Amino acid sequence: MKVFITGASGWVGSHVVPELQKHGHTITAIARSDDSAAALEKQGVKVIRAGLEDVDILHSSAKEADAVIHLAYIHDFSDYGGKPAQVDFAAIRAMASALEGTNKPFVGTGGALGLAEPQTENESSAFGGPRKAAEDIAFSFTSKGVRPIVVRLSPTTHGEGDHGFIAHLVQCARDSGYSAYVKDSKIRWSAVHVDDAAVLYRLAIEKDLPGGTILHGVAESGIPFSTITKKIGDQLGFETKELEDEDEIKKHFKWMAFLLNFDCNASSKITREKTGWEPKGKGLLEDIGTGKYFV
Repeated sequence: MKVFITGASGWVGSHVVPELQKHGHTITAIARSDDSAAALEKQGVKVIRAGLEDVDILHSSAKEADAVIHLAYIHDFSDYGGKPAQVDFAAIRAMASALEGTNKPFVGTGGALGLAEPQTENESSAFGGPRKAAEDIAFSFTSKGVRPIVVRLSPTTHGEGDHGFIAHLVQCARDSGYSAYVKDSKIRWSAVHVDDAAVLYRLAIEKDLPGGTILHGVAESGIPFSTITKKIGDQLGFETKELEDEDEIKKHFKWMAFLLNFDCNASSKITREKTGWEPKGKGLLEDIGTGKYFV
């Protein structure tokens, strides 16, 4: 297939690209910076210099593709639900509308953190906020001859080179001189290795999935957040503290503090049944234990 990708040079995208290429797909991707463009071209990707706000380019590029994978997002947690969400909504509309009447797949990206049914959290679970609105916009094109599919990724999509949530928790511990979790908090995180996530995106375009399908990028479910931070503390040789004071929590976790209000026990049983996806990468605690987050 000819696949158009946003976010191809990002953390997940940089693993999706070689996974697709190994299976014979050709890729066109947008890139904003010279470095991103050069790196993608070196991989054999056709690069179009554009960003998420260049909706005309997104539309025309999607129109030439057999499938679209939308991974890019402006990760500004100080304005979550503001401009980043509005840019995302417009980008989804631009690309999905280009596929109207073709029955081609449009694969969007969501998150499993903050689902509304913490005891079950399967693929039929709903959640609020801008990511829910993005899903609704994508799925509105089902009636227009598009096959929108959304991959909800775990809070931590981990692996060597990860600069996401786990790397942030490591830096928080280093800055404070201790690792930490919130006292009496029962929050859990699901997790997936980035290589397994890349395979799931490939399966999302290769399988004949109907429009409106939700897939969960979840290899492990319900890992206690306290267990994760204790593992980080052990690797650093730090104690792990229970934090109770709100100011202390905000000081330690910084921008991540508000995320600690959300439990995530998402599962992927339905995803595996629909796609045949079988995660094979390291588990989260094993990955932290390799020491690669601490170099």
